[in-house]
Amino acid sequence: MKSSAYRQLYILNALQHHKQFTKVELAEHFDTSFRTIQRDISALNGFFEGEGLDQRIDYNSAQHTFELQLRDHQLTNAQILVTIKIILANRALNVTETNELTDALRQLVSPDQRLLVDRIINIESFDYAPLQHNQPLIDRIWDFSQFILKGESVKMSYGSRLQQQSTPEILPKAIFFSEFYFYLIATDLNAQEERFYRIDRIQEYKRLKRPRVTTYANRYDEGALRKNIPFMYNGPAEDIVFEFWGIEEAALDRLPSAKVIARHPHPAPARDSVTIRAHASDKGLKMWVLSQGNMLKVLSPQHFVDEVKDVIAQMQSLYNGDIGNHDGEQPRFFI
Repeated sequence: MKSSAYRQLYILNALQHHKQFTKVELAEHFDTSFRTIQRDISALNGFFEGEGLDQRIDYNSAQHTFELQLRDHQLTNAQILVTIKIILANRALNVTETNELTDALRQLVSPDQRLLVDRIINIESFDYAPLQHNQPLIDRIWDFSQFILKGESVKMSYGSRLQQQSTPEILPKAIFFSEFYFYLIATDLNAQEERFYRIDRIQEYKRLKRPRVTTYANRYDEGALRKNIPFMYNGPAEDIVFEFWGIEEAALDRLPSAKVIARHPHPAPARDSVTIRAHASDKGLKMWVLSQGNMLKVLSPQHFVDEVKDVIAQMQSLYNGDIGNHDGEQPRFFI
């Protein structure tokens, strides 16, 4: 017969790995009585309580099984499901990392609900379409998070969106996720400028032997960045004012700093419009403005109005066949 210590360790290990046991199965497995199994469970619960651990082994009367309950700090089945769906929806990770992460989360679902969660996510998992770069990101994100916390400088190999190679020496300051991609915000130590780098474009990196920067000196106001640069394009932020005929809520959600400063009712069947002021980097905002088509008109500043007009004029020339022919003038790249 196994010792009580062996039985209790066996039971605890099994429950931590989400295995289910009835009292009958445990008694038969150890060739002992129901009363002995109950004493083992009570001893484990006494240990948890004595050590101040927020967990307890409870009996599920509906399933007739013992379950390890992690009090307060355990994700609910619903929270796990939502987390998995967010991972699948944002498409940020390649297939291998996505499967590893979602499988690990699935193991946290209570056994009696795991089949239900699998049925909900199986189709979405099967049709998962990763981004084109197909790069592993989790270890890179972890490494650069450590560089940020320790105030360490890094030299890296980087390929830009125009496929230009560079080897900047940087001081990492923050990591952000925005529209499919993870970004590293860092100070270029040679140019002494803050720059944004897509983490999937970082090819190699190594820590530099430079004095560490204190966490306080290196801290970054992530909240202000989210508010003023929602499109992850670097550049100065400024006030942009525009009239908008689209869905007001969508504009305000997309631009965290945006505020409605005027409302303009129009006779039916025309749609009412609003005037919105937003404080944002004009590079990324320009792309969003153009994506709204004839539902948006920029009012100020004038240079931004002129830039948008220029792009619209080029679009007209492109569709008229005046530019874009293989042997003629091509559209100018603005952003």
